[in-house]
Amino acid sequence: MLAEPIVMIDFETTGISPDHGDRITEVAALRIQGGEIVERYVSLINCNVRIPSFITQLTGITQAMVNQAPSVTEVMPALLDFIGGDYLAAHNASFDEKFLIAEAQRLGLKARHRGTICSVKLARRVLPGMSSYSLGPLAADLGLRFKGKAHRAEADAEVAANLLLHIASHLQQKHQFEMVYPALFGQITKLSAAKVPAFLRDHVMADKAGSNTSVGAFKIAGASKNKANKVVRYRHYKGGIYELVCEATQEADLKPAIVYRAPDGSLWIRPASVFFEMIEVGGKMVQRFTEIA
Repeated sequence: MLAEPIVMIDFETTGISPDHGDRITEVAALRIQGGEIVERYVSLINCNVRIPSFITQLTGITQAMVNQAPSVTEVMPALLDFIGGDYLAAHNASFDEKFLIAEAQRLGLKARHRGTICSVKLARRVLPGMSSYSLGPLAADLGLRFKGKAHRAEADAEVAANLLLHIASHLQQKHQFEMVYPALFGQITKLSAAKVPAFLRDHVMADKAGSNTSVGAFKIAGASKNKANKVVRYRHYKGGIYELVCEATQEADLKPAIVYRAPDGSLWIRPASVFFEMIEVGGKMVQRFTEIA
């Protein structure tokens, strides 16, 4: 289902912002691979701070529990190693990522995750019309059950992971994606909800065109290999390197299009006029995508 691993993370904390001195009290990180959770890292965390009474009432995490927990100096290096260079996901990702980065910086460490996926934003765009996008109500509406107490890191992370898998399955069933790349999730969350249907339709066309078969609204006009049987690669004027998958003709309006693959594996469609247009960069005219010899 998922083409690359994603680590779903959830922190319990003493408050809402590390900038105000709030610290983490518990973490759960669950690695999703294919269509299931395959590995997890879960721990209470001792940051040598007082646990507010309202946090104990909300989460059930007491002062005594964190006092006896592993130190943050032990947990954070292990957590960062667990995440590694995989994609990081969370329900309201900006909240969890800022705590991850803040706690890492306190110890002179650096997060290495490849990118961040917010399951709240993703659900709003892929599953419009839900009564709520808070984790508990959304999970209930979708039939996703908590296996533990809500507002504990592992229970919340597991439900959020299952939500991500639900969205991936939805994309496969409704839009006929063969595989779902994490980068696709990130691209969707950057769009307005109104633009998502057209984006998904075009992305599927590109995905199918990349298989070098005549599918849907596209006919393949050329392949991605040259006469020497080498992959044709292009350097974008901003520095990225992309692989030409094929040239295609869109039957609806007979305009030529270029299907190309980004480094993260995602496929894109651009009109040939855009792909090969000349643009001014630093006072010089250069081709937007230039073939690498």
